[in-house]
Amino acid sequence: MGDKHLFKKKKNETPDTITPDSNVDTRPDTAVQGQNEPEQIEPEQKEFVYGMDQTEQGSEDVQSGTSDADGSAPSQETNENIIECDSLVKIYKTDDVEVMALQGLELNIKYGELMAVIGKSGSGKSTLLNMIGGLERPTAGKLYVDGKDLFAMTDKELVEYRKHTVGFVWQKNSRNLLPYMTAIENVQVPMYFDKSNKEDKYARAHDLLCRVGLEDKINSYPSQMSGGEQQRVAIAIALANNPKILLADEPTGAVDTKTSNMIQDLFRKLNEELGITIIIVTHDISLANKVGRVVMIADGKISTEKIMKESYKDRMNELSTDGFSSDDSHEEYSILDKANRVQISPDILAAAGIDSNKVKVQVVDGKVIITKE
Repeated sequence: MGDKHLFKKKKNETPDTITPDSNVDTRPDTAVQGQNEPEQIEPEQKEFVYGMDQTEQGSEDVQSGTSDADGSAPSQETNENIIECDSLVKIYKTDDVEVMALQGLELNIKYGELMAVIGKSGSGKSTLLNMIGGLERPTAGKLYVDGKDLFAMTDKELVEYRKHTVGFVWQKNSRNLLPYMTAIENVQVPMYFDKSNKEDKYARAHDLLCRVGLEDKINSYPSQMSGGEQQRVAIAIALANNPKILLADEPTGAVDTKTSNMIQDLFRKLNEELGITIIIVTHDISLANKVGRVVMIADGKISTEKIMKESYKDRMNELSTDGFSSDDSHEEYSILDKANRVQISPDILAAAGIDSNKVKVQVVDGKVIITKE
């Protein structure tokens, strides 16, 4: 079952040491055999499927006892979130300067979301992606991914986390593919680093390449494929170990418009078929307009969010994304942080004629009105 994670919960063991991918128990469950309480057999094995009912996932998280380093666990109300960023700070230090890439960022991402993160260079979007991927550690704040506290993980635990929980697709194919291996050999590489993976690696790789539409390129080398084909191989590689989250850094940045549209369609297809959470960092506005949620980062914080309108989603599902565009795809919202602060974009300030750091704030008929001093 290429798109499933199987795991068992054992009696008299602490559940929070169990991870779905890395602790698969393939031994016969002799403890169950011969018991006179058949009603206890059913809970012994749980099956995790991409896009599973989140009520079931939430109850499982509560039972597993996932907690912070200080013993506090995420509340039951947030169990629908696969990613929770709370007051996240990242500081880069050199001998002469300190740079705050993230300044108290707050963000929740639900299981099965297809979303984009956009922002100017230096805004902190790539830093956020790297921290979710376990490549960098937060300086302060809290970061939970699938119930795991990344802030408290050891280096060894982060390696296992990267191996099983996240898959990466980079903009430069030189970071995704080994040039001396065929497509199907490239896809098999991550599987050999997962000692718990006992399935047929060739069959799994073949299935993934067919899923991304490259069944006729399985024995081709990267030099024999186009940029778009190489990027699709990279997506198959990222899915090799059944990750719960796919992280894509500018996946359409080095391809033409037609190929970009094809990759966009592929991300939507994988999200719908597998239920996998997909987070895309991009400057490509056309791609951002075709995902369910768009998060804008400015100065290390979330400034605005755009949520896709249902009417637009229905229209998009009926059409190919090739040549499909709309200027009215999402509803835009400004974000209040925990201190009730909100960022106002320079475009809005300019349109309102506000050019100073002092403004008047009034409530008129239930609306907050901000005017020039």
